[in-house]
Amino acid sequence: MTDPSASLSFFARFWLAWLCFWRCLVSREFAQAVLPTSRAYDAGQLKELPAGDVAPP
Repeated sequence: MTDPSASLSFFARFWLAWLCFWRCLVSREFAQAVLPTSRAYDAGQLKELPAGDVAPP
C-alpha cells in the first residue's frame, strides 16, 4: 500500500483524472461510489470520513 500523505505528480494526477472520468461515464456503480466523496470534499468534510467508508448521502 502506498503512503497516503505522499503527493502525486502532475502526470499521476492527470492519469487518475482520465481514468476516473471514463470510469464514471461507463460505470454507474463507480459514479455512485465517487459522488458522496466528491460532495464531502466540496463541503470541506473529506478528512472527517473514515478510510474505506463512503460519505453519508
